[in-house]
Amino acid sequence: MTAQETTENAAPSPAPDLSATPVGRTVRSVAHGRAVVPVTRDPDGVDPRVSAAPLLPGTARAVYDDVCAGTFDATTRFDYLFPGLRDDPAAHLPSGEADVPRVLAALNKLGEAMVEPAGPDPARDSTVPAVYTYWGQFIDHDITLNTNGRDTTGDPASGDLVLGDIVDEPFRVVPPDTVVASLHNGRHPALNLDSVYGSGPVLPGEPGHGTTRSEASYATSDPIKLALGRVATTPIPGFALVEPGADPQRDLPRFSAAQVAGLVGAPEELPKAGDPKIPDARNDENLVVGQFQVGMIRFHNAVVDWVRHHEPEHVGDRAVFDRARQLVRHHYQWLVVNDYLRTLTAPGVLDQVLLGDRLLFAPPFPIAMPLEFATAGFRFGHSMVRGAYDFNVNFTGGGAGGVATLVQLFQFTGGGGLGAPDGARGDVLPSNWPIEWPRFVRKGDLLTVRAARKIDPFLAASLADLRNEGNDPGLADGVRAMLKHLARRNLVRGYWLSLPTGEKVAEALGVAPLTTAQLTANAAPEVGEALAELGATPLWYYVLKEAEAQGNGNFLGEVGSRILAETFVYLLRQDEGSYLHAEGGAWSPAAGVRFDDGRMLTTLVDLQRFAGVLPLPDGSFRQVEGEPAGHDGD
Repeated sequence: MTAQETTENAAPSPAPDLSATPVGRTVRSVAHGRAVVPVTRDPDGVDPRVSAAPLLPGTARAVYDDVCAGTFDATTRFDYLFPGLRDDPAAHLPSGEADVPRVLAALNKLGEAMVEPAGPDPARDSTVPAVYTYWGQFIDHDITLNTNGRDTTGDPASGDLVLGDIVDEPFRVVPPDTVVASLHNGRHPALNLDSVYGSGPVLPGEPGHGTTRSEASYATSDPIKLALGRVATTPIPGFALVEPGADPQRDLPRFSAAQVAGLVGAPEELPKAGDPKIPDARNDENLVVGQFQVGMIRFHNAVVDWVRHHEPEHVGDRAVFDRARQLVRHHYQWLVVNDYLRTLTAPGVLDQVLLGDRLLFAPPFPIAMPLEFATAGFRFGHSMVRGAYDFNVNFTGGGAGGVATLVQLFQFTGGGGLGAPDGARGDVLPSNWPIEWPRFVRKGDLLTVRAARKIDPFLAASLADLRNEGNDPGLADGVRAMLKHLARRNLVRGYWLSLPTGEKVAEALGVAPLTTAQLTANAAPEVGEALAELGATPLWYYVLKEAEAQGNGNFLGEVGSRILAETFVYLLRQDEGSYLHAEGGAWSPAAGVRFDDGRMLTTLVDLQRFAGVLPLPDGSFRQVEGEPAGHDGD
């Protein structure tokens, strides 16, 4: 980039049609794990900045056209990581017409046996801080968005023309060629923080100002900063303020009840009080991932301040924003590799892939997402979810509210009403609910209740009865039960999309497959029965059991580690803007922002301290010119 390019404050080059590209897409009214069906309609006159539709009309039309035509212009592809296995019947669970009922029954039996016993069990606590569970969810939302819904009418507006869904009857396993041709990803999987930035700000005076949905995510007084929500700085009777109690900017930006009341349009097209103004509404699904997003917002704002102070060659808002976003992306990508992956993969596996010349995944497309990653390998995080958390000074063992249950973490979100009673909706996070990050991020914490659960084939009991899933009154009882049960749903989905078995993936990687004794160790008898009936092991279960057998549940085994390393390195290499392709060679934190004393940011803890959401080593919170770091300027 030339000096002229970095210093001009001119409007950017004509932007691409945001409807026709998955890059920078903003989505609303979408729950985690659900499909965004491209329902097309005529523009309704609702300001795009406040529209509550999952996809804006132009975007829905572009995705609809992709589904109809089998193209991938407004969407991106999925493909198989192991092409040598995709067409080998011996590499898959049996899928003949006579086999399907037997296999489904065995998968459901296996899923039912994957629920951990009720009650606390410290032996199932890992050594991994709890934040890694939700960092993984945040990453997932940045790189995947399912745009295929059910096919009940043959109309693409009701779902995909070919795939159908796991609840369709009769159930059928989709052939691999059909999966690749028909499964659409609504995200461009580049680890570029689309879920934070959307399509970016359109600054006053620039063409198109006021016409993009992403603009709702940005501050008013300083439009290159991201907006934040406010929490009260006075305590709720009986509860303490969460440190730093005088800092109000600790929630996602949300639509207030007063703002919603002043909007004009059909109710289904307008936001509800408390809905978040962020580029991916899934990051308000639970309170931990929502607070993680708050930290990323504040990190961006803190980097804007740093660029203005330390790199004066970037003149004007547009140049400062572009430089800040580049730095934030590079820090984030570097940390995904050097903190997240190094924590959760087996020693040595990542470096073998990162430093190697060839990757396993080489699809004939500009970018694609490996199915073995998206549908099995990266779902290991489901087993790390706790049923309850040591959340903050109020919601902890012996605290005023007791430990925070997983159910509560879903209630204190926009979709959960932010804790308002009797079905009402609040529009601000109560002052007793901001997270205390020291309880979630410290490696070596002696309190194991602050750790994630082990990576193993046991899921928290609450994940066997998902309160927001399977509530359509038209569903059959068996279908409803399966949708509410996360383990059963994951297993059936992998079968539906023709994933290879764990044993065959291990063989393809040159790794000795787990033995029957290893696959059934510490498991209920039903597990052994189900695996015997299947004749092979579903890849998702295999990855979880391998982590238990080879990493004691603290990190993934050989197969799981390799799937993650191959996928993330591929995505970063395919992105010309990633830290691996920085000018002069791979970027490192030595070229990034620094603390006032010159220290680099080399861990997630450092990022959160720089953003002002985690205390510095001396117990204080970072400030910039006397104000908390990361504030939005409004």
